[in-house]
Amino acid sequence: METTKLVLVSGATGDLGRAYLDHFKKESNMRCYGISRRIEAHPLKNVNYLLSDLENSETTRKQINLIEYEKINSIILIHPVGRFKFEENGLPEFDKNSDSIDDEVYSSNIDTFHNIVRPLIENRDKYGLKPLTLVAFGSLSDSYNVPWRGSYSKSKLILRNDMKELSRLEKKLNSIFINLSSVKTTNEFKTRPYADPKYWVNPKEIVDRTHKLITEMNKNYVELDIFNDCPEYYEGYYKNYTNLKQKWQKEMQGIDG
Repeated sequence: METTKLVLVSGATGDLGRAYLDHFKKESNMRCYGISRRIEAHPLKNVNYLLSDLENSETTRKQINLIEYEKINSIILIHPVGRFKFEENGLPEFDKNSDSIDDEVYSSNIDTFHNIVRPLIENRDKYGLKPLTLVAFGSLSDSYNVPWRGSYSKSKLILRNDMKELSRLEKKLNSIFINLSSVKTTNEFKTRPYADPKYWVNPKEIVDRTHKLITEMNKNYVELDIFNDCPEYYEGYYKNYTNLKQKWQKEMQGIDG
């Protein structure tokens, strides 16, 4: 059967990226691509893999240009990439342009997105203005100005605004931003090895709750919150900076902050 949708997933070797690829590769009328900076040790069947450091615009463009667009009716980009740093004193580690955002965190969250989206837009325009849906992820806490995660949240807020602007300016382009609670991924367990993940969402849950919206998106811009009910949560939870910081320090180090 003829392929009608192209699904491109960045961070393809990560847990969330792989979960999306594992889902969409099973759907009919899908052509799936994964792009990452590392070679996939256990590649999925029916997935085409591209290799690039997404912070490098030139190499990323070359890889995006390798995608076959001829028989595609629409394009979906799922972008779960974005580095987080715990900023204990509320200050970025590297900030050459003095924007109060860590340069590495900004590049990982913002530059990687645009380095993929720019050539995608150019290519879809060449083949008859294919409809394009952009999907990105952040934290439920991003709007609360939590000091020790400032660079990450500020980057994600910029990304939200960039996606809104693209959806406003570009024809047939829609954007979905998914706000997540803690997720059961390898990186999260490494960052917070002493945390209790009982109420964390797992990658498959996220895919199950979002794939229909992604494939049927018909609005310019949508935000969606994904979380599991947790008895620890209360109104004002993300504003209690002291308790949040102590909780994270305990989860990272195994001792009270």
